[in-house]
Amino acid sequence: MTNEELVAHLKDLGLRIEILEPLPGVRFIVARDFLIPHGPLYAQRRDVGIPWQPLLPYVAPSSIHVRPLVVPMGQRNSQASQLGPDWQYLSRVLRGQPSPAAWVVHMNTVLSEL
Repeated sequence: MTNEELVAHLKDLGLRIEILEPLPGVRFIVARDFLIPHGPLYAQRRDVGIPWQPLLPYVAPSSIHVRPLVVPMGQRNSQASQLGPDWQYLSRVLRGQPSPAAWVVHMNTVLSEL
């Protein structure tokens, strides 16, 4: 898997995707207005950021970033994000072989379990 494959898959799902670089050399794939399909945040929308992974073979980063915040900062393995003060870093590991489809499942799972 590559970052480009993930971007293409997310776009194929109809998501609006941007590549942001909040700091030199630090890039994120950002899905705008991601609809949360289950759980306490059901039917809410969040921007979701996935750190750009420069390594090949692809190694999934252990976080997703969300805006607006989904839990009080410092709780549930959350902390400040490099994307800015209105973003939140959620420390969550993608289990199994990374693929674009696995990333979508991971995003849904993380946001549905908060």
